[in-house]
Amino acid sequence: MNALSIDCSVSKISIAAKKDNKLVKVTLDVGIKQSEKLLPAIDYVMAEAELKANDLDYSAVTIGPGTFTGLRLGLSALKAINLAYNVPVYGIPSLEAYQWPYRKLTASLKTIVLPLLEEKEDEYFYAHYESGKLLTEITSAPYEEIIKSFDPEITVLTCGPGALHFTESVNENFPLYKINCFAPENDCCESLFQIADNMIETKQPPLQDYDGPLYFRKSEAELVYEKNHPESKENN
Repeated sequence: MNALSIDCSVSKISIAAKKDNKLVKVTLDVGIKQSEKLLPAIDYVMAEAELKANDLDYSAVTIGPGTFTGLRLGLSALKAINLAYNVPVYGIPSLEAYQWPYRKLTASLKTIVLPLLEEKEDEYFYAHYESGKLLTEITSAPYEEIIKSFDPEITVLTCGPGALHFTESVNENFPLYKINCFAPENDCCESLFQIADNMIETKQPPLQDYDGPLYFRKSEAELVYEKNHPESKENN
């Protein structure tokens, strides 16, 4: 199938296009210039894959948790293609996409997979997965609180953008825990394709026009507004 995917959960955005077995992928580590560079990058991977928008069977995107700007940009770009060319958009939770490559490995090793995405310094979005199944709700907490949710005898495999920092912190301060880190810097564009293919096969619906990103915390602008207008928080 022909498809386009965007991993936009963190400031380093990755874009991939596939045409049958041909895959073209780029990563943008451009900070606040994401909005300037995203559309040219989409044009580039599509051209290199010898695809046009009306050739696409579907698109897939991480929908959160993640950065407010990145999530909005990625989803808006794919919804524009959907409106223009009727290309279905499949929204996939970020942590599900990060844990996807390890779902079969952990089935044989009886290991808990812990996908991590940094919310702020030493605090992470996370969830527990086993054999690809979500065991807990997606939430955020400091690393000291996250590690307390595990038995020290259980082997934990961390993955995702926050995995390396988390693992280093735990190994330094909680050396009795069995924490391992796999490929923390890898993007999840190929996982998005695989998950979306599975969603299509099992007849799960794509995103609707009114669907947006999954936000698990308030934006900085909202927090500042509530601080300056405490009455608005009381009214809510």
